[in-house]
Amino acid sequence: MATEEMKAMRLEAFLNRAYKLDKRIKRPSKGEYYSLTRAEENDDSQKELKILKERIEQAIEIFFKQSIDYQTEESLKVLGSLNAQAKNSSDVSLVIEKGLKITEQFK
Repeated sequence: MATEEMKAMRLEAFLNRAYKLDKRIKRPSKGEYYSLTRAEENDDSQKELKILKERIEQAIEIFFKQSIDYQTEESLKVLGSLNAQAKNSSDVSLVIEKGLKITEQFK
C-alpha cells in the first residue's frame, strides 16, 4: 500500500512532467497533496480538492498540446473524465497513478 508521502511524490512527479513542457504553470509541490489530506481530516476538503483537480486538468491540457499518438490522446480523455469525477484524495491518487503511466513518454 502506498503511503501518503509516496502519493504526494507521485502527484508532484506527474505535475512536474507538465511543468517541464510549459513553465508558465505554477511549480508543483508535494504540499498540494498534503493540503488536501489535512482538509479531509477536518471534513472541509472541497476547496483543496477543487484546486488540485484544476491543477491536474491544466497538466492534462498541456499534454494534449504535445504531439501524441491517438491512443495516448484517448487515454488522456479518459484521465480527464476520471479527474472530473474525483471526490477525495484516494480518487486523486488513482488519477495520478494512471496519469503517470499515460505520460511516461514525457519523463
